[in-house]
Amino acid sequence: MATKSLQKPGEPEPTLYLSRSVLSSPTRYSLRLAYWNAEENCFRTTELIDLGYAPENFLHYPNNTCFHLDTDLVHHIEKLCGRDMEPELEQLLWPFVDPTVQRKMEHFFSRANRSTRFKPGIQLLSFDGRPAHSFDKRRLHFLRFGSTDQGSTLQMPARLEAKLLNRSRDELEQYFLEEEARLREHELKSYLYTALNLQKHFTEAYARSIPQALEPEKIDEAFMEEFCLLNKNKDFWQERTNYDALPDYLIRYLILFFDSSFPHRNRRFAQAREFMDGHRGFRWPERKNTIRKDDISAIFEESEESLRKADKKEITRLYRTKAKALHPDTGGDQEKFIRLTEAYELLLRDK
Repeated sequence: MATKSLQKPGEPEPTLYLSRSVLSSPTRYSLRLAYWNAEENCFRTTELIDLGYAPENFLHYPNNTCFHLDTDLVHHIEKLCGRDMEPELEQLLWPFVDPTVQRKMEHFFSRANRSTRFKPGIQLLSFDGRPAHSFDKRRLHFLRFGSTDQGSTLQMPARLEAKLLNRSRDELEQYFLEEEARLREHELKSYLYTALNLQKHFTEAYARSIPQALEPEKIDEAFMEEFCLLNKNKDFWQERTNYDALPDYLIRYLILFFDSSFPHRNRRFAQAREFMDGHRGFRWPERKNTIRKDDISAIFEESEESLRKADKKEITRLYRTKAKALHPDTGGDQEKFIRLTEAYELLLRDK
């Protein structure tokens, strides 16, 4: 399948990337191509060649100062892509070059990305008109800044956010797979806590920055809830067709989350947490409702059947109409207004 047949004028150029197996050991590698599919209005991926377990076998060394790519590999990829692919292949296979040769060539071997300038304040959109997914942005934010507090995620530098655009889902997941390899073991759980935005399930002030202070069981429950939502999110999974089984990428996250732990808390912090929970916790007392269900019909001056059939909007509209007449600020009866409000809240709870 040639790139020329995949790309049309004005469409993003297909990108070649190195794919790693997610769960199998040892790691198996392949070269894949991500391209824009105009008919389906999304990015797709196709595998070009299986490199096996040792991509270094496609590298040859005429001496101990340089290397060159396997000629058959280059010709095969260029035939499929319809353009010169050697520079891209060299960059992708550079990590597998002999370390001695790397040290001698790294001064001449440029791996820098082309710098692109973006105007501040403009929302970056992918070719399909969508912004970067929030899950991807939170992952990238943690990988770059190492913070569980995502308050500045929306102010992410445009040049950094652009890394998430115009890629297929598989290419993005492979990108994160490579970046996550740099995380230390004690950072993994914090990373997933941040990526899935688990802090939104907690009201504690320290949920943003000190997740290890929260109850582990509640964190696990929040993780499973967000994990399942992500698994079913069809806008997120561009190429996925089978939703009866978990993708390998999610299985890996499931294993990492439950096999890792947050950074160890010191004793001083544990004492502070105990003090906050024991002395500074506050809950409003439960409100006692003096209204019986039998009184609601009389208070609203409506039949029980009409109230039972009414939806929340109709009940709210009825409440506001009667509240205007009974509100003390408009000369109404305060006691009746209180009873009306209690009846309204009770009715909404039943709905």
